[in-house]
Amino acid sequence: MNPLPTYDAFPDRPVFGATDFTGRARLAQNLLSRCREGQSILLYGGPKLGKTSMLLHLKWLVEHAPETSKTAAAASYVDLTDEDARKQLLQGSDTGPAPILLLDNCDRLLPDYGLSTLRKSMQRDCDTGGQAIVWAGTCAWPDAVPEQIGAPALRRVPLAVLFQGEARDLLKPYLAADQLDAALAAGGTHPYVLKTIAHELRSSSRHLNGAIKAAGARLIPFFQACRAALREASEQALLQYLVEQARPIAPQDAARVVGLSTIKSTADALC
Repeated sequence: MNPLPTYDAFPDRPVFGATDFTGRARLAQNLLSRCREGQSILLYGGPKLGKTSMLLHLKWLVEHAPETSKTAAAASYVDLTDEDARKQLLQGSDTGPAPILLLDNCDRLLPDYGLSTLRKSMQRDCDTGGQAIVWAGTCAWPDAVPEQIGAPALRRVPLAVLFQGEARDLLKPYLAADQLDAALAAGGTHPYVLKTIAHELRSSSRHLNGAIKAAGARLIPFFQACRAALREASEQALLQYLVEQARPIAPQDAARVVGLSTIKSTADALC
């Protein structure tokens, strides 16, 4: 069993490549296939769900494709937290000659340039043809993209927490069986939560419960960011109910308590 990297390197760093990228492999291949067909994508999800990792893994997949595929596509990653990158994109400058353009932190476009400028930019990019663009942002990002942009090729793809099997695969290289079960019981299947718990379990001299408690303290800013990302009153109400119950709840029971006819869209938002 290999030692974990340091805390700063492990929970917070993006992961990509054949050995590091765990879970969502099928989704990555699906997105790559769509990009190679020229389809653009709105990728969105909550805090630290792996959007950057997905984009970088898509770039890695393109760069490590068989020789017969390399001429068909190349990928360029752009982080839009960089002001110059935002200006180049919205002014129509060349942000990368690659047929696949991977744009991260797209929410940063709105405060500086507004919806009308963004609409014109996205319309222009969708009309050019030949270049597939993955626009990645938070859960609020797809709501900011107006339907009027006239881009039928634009497909919305949400990222949610990992499946149980994917979460186990994420932790197996680092934790013993009893630690793995404890991490999943305490952290659910959110990748960032699990990596933070795994680090504490491996690097701390504390007993099991103490390590998980320490991980919880480190995760407070993350939990606050998740809470701030909720947009609807129904989402707030459902979250509050689930926190208070702290146990598995039947969907119909949760819907009844928070006054909804169906819980699906609200539960999807929490995921």
